[in-house]
Amino acid sequence: MKKGFTLTELLMALTIVGVLAVLTVPILINNFQNRLFATQIKNFSAEIEQFAQDQLITHKTRDLFDTDFGEPSKLLTDGHFSIVKICTAENSLKDCWKTEATGKDKVTYKTLNGGKNLTWSNCAPTIVLKNGVMFCLGMNSRNLRIIVDVNGNDKPNIAGRDLFAFYLNSKGYLVDYSTVRNLDADKDTKIKNCKTGTANSTIHWCYGALVDNNWKMDY
Repeated sequence: MKKGFTLTELLMALTIVGVLAVLTVPILINNFQNRLFATQIKNFSAEIEQFAQDQLITHKTRDLFDTDFGEPSKLLTDGHFSIVKICTAENSLKDCWKTEATGKDKVTYKTLNGGKNLTWSNCAPTIVLKNGVMFCLGMNSRNLRIIVDVNGNDKPNIAGRDLFAFYLNSKGYLVDYSTVRNLDADKDTKIKNCKTGTANSTIHWCYGALVDNNWKMDY
């Protein structure tokens, strides 16, 4: 005689499946989102580096700052980028990044360890692209610093997830924070500083951490 499941047993099985779904689905979604962010920053930074190399060839120079990269007014134009919005040095934090906006328009950036109100300076002007990417330019010695949010003002707005900073040196090549600062940090150090940092330098460590971790956002 074949014996089937009782109603109680079926309900228990469904409950277990439901609990497992509740526990695993958010993790799967988070992992997918992280892979997407990693791909976006990888593609964007590669495009910027290629653009820099093209500029060196076009202007027949070995110094990036003898190209349009040396003059933001020439660089940040529709001829080079698909621009939706541009903010000047005076209004970039208020109207583009919205960290200095008020009320419901205000955007708060965070660190991976939960620190809030992450801010930065010396990064202007800012442009928003048609694909949603937002970035600003700033100088650091002979390196051009680029701070980028790969999905604009949309969440999560967390350094090391959708917010990063990297540099272009005068030869038009990408370099990370530790290279610019001559810190000679290894992968583990970069990941640690990305995960535990609370200061504004967190956004700089995370790019190097991601690159050295083979573009895997599993930190």
